[in-house]
Amino acid sequence: MMDPVKGKIEFKDGSVYEGELLNGIPHGKGKLTYRDGSVYEGDLFNGKLHGKGKLTYIYGSVYEGDWADGEQNGIGKMTYPDGKVDEGRFGNSEFVGY
Repeated sequence: MMDPVKGKIEFKDGSVYEGELLNGIPHGKGKLTYRDGSVYEGDLFNGKLHGKGKLTYIYGSVYEGDWADGEQNGIGKMTYPDGKVDEGRFGNSEFVGY
């Protein structure tokens, strides 16, 4: 298996990825800045958010925790702009419970 290399991809939708690539696909540690200004920093696997990571939404919410197949899945913490916090288990990007 090849080792990831560092690189940058500018997607057609305006999103920009900087970080590790494997066969030209985001894979490993990286930073993905979405077209709306939201920023993900963390692990990616075959182009999807997968592993540990932090997503800071443009409107101020921050999710930090586990990701699987591009979704918030596992243990994490969502902090909202009003100070509300959901911390515990997430499934399919929804807060499931403590």
